[in-house]
Amino acid sequence: MPFFRLLMLAFPLLELASLIVLGNRIGVGATLLWVLGSGLLGLVLIQRQGWSMLQQLQIKMAENRSPFAVLKTGMWWLLAGVLLMIPGLITDVLAVPCLVMALLNKDRPAPGEPGGPGVYKRGGNTIIEGEWQPGEAKPAEPEDRIDQR
Repeated sequence: MPFFRLLMLAFPLLELASLIVLGNRIGVGATLLWVLGSGLLGLVLIQRQGWSMLQQLQIKMAENRSPFAVLKTGMWWLLAGVLLMIPGLITDVLAVPCLVMALLNKDRPAPGEPGGPGVYKRGGNTIIEGEWQPGEAKPAEPEDRIDQR
């Protein structure tokens, strides 16, 4: 727990130090423009994707379909927007993988959706189809098997 507290104290200082270094490299005006631009970009991402996500959720729920894919993509957009709104270079760098994940998951179907992994029930168990890789022929333990009664 002390490490987490130390990290929470050090993080704003690291962000401030990164902004000071950036200000020395490209100038104060460009640094302020960077902070303002990334904050506005984060705000726009949250607003646009938030409303879009709510509309898509309403459509999925009205069609009685799984909202999992919409929520997963929306979570990445929201996290990227929040990280961009926080002033500093470290959070801006952390926002880039979130944006990549949001774009990768944008049109990926959820389990049970057409084109996604199949989902069906056998007895009292829900089975989600997955992929098998050769060389992983390790048998499942008896307590991990689905057909155990």
